[in-house]
Amino acid sequence: MLTGSALADPVAAPATGLRPRRRRRRASWLKPAVVTVVGVFGLLVVGVAVLPLTGWQVVRLATGSMSPGFPPDSLLLAEQIPAAQARVGDIVMVQRPGSLPVTHRVVSTAARGTATELVLKGDANPAPDPAPYDVARVTRVVGGVPWGGQVVTAARSPWALGGLTVTASLLVLWAWWPRGGEPEMNPRSASPGG
Repeated sequence: MLTGSALADPVAAPATGLRPRRRRRRASWLKPAVVTVVGVFGLLVVGVAVLPLTGWQVVRLATGSMSPGFPPDSLLLAEQIPAAQARVGDIVMVQRPGSLPVTHRVVSTAARGTATELVLKGDANPAPDPAPYDVARVTRVVGGVPWGGQVVTAARSPWALGGLTVTASLLVLWAWWPRGGEPEMNPRSASPGG
């Protein structure tokens, strides 16, 4: 049975607790989502940083000589191998003394003592490179994506690294900051009889 006070304000009691619950529900998934995104991004950064220690590396293409498959600013995953293991059709990166490395497809190979002679050609180039490369080791491309190079280049700048570090630190601090919850009840006031 309803009393006069309940009839006067039937919505007041349920409505007061509705908004904080909605906010709590929103906050309950927001922090874990942010922590997960920051964590995954951090693992990717650490993974890319550790790759060279394992003989793998991420290579950014600066030119369009491997178009259309890999246009400029493509990101490639590559591994260090002995040049004798390179096969016709492989995409390899060869270090050139006093110049930038070249990343082209192997057209032919020939053993030359302790080195291997590789004739390379870019997929977009009409002819093979002017001279063969005599090398002992090469970096073989095992896969890649035709985008992302500009992001990696920008992320390597000191300002970007500093900004990413500060942003990640603030997000982690925010995620782990103690939430202001409901005040704890005083044990004396909760006991019956005062």
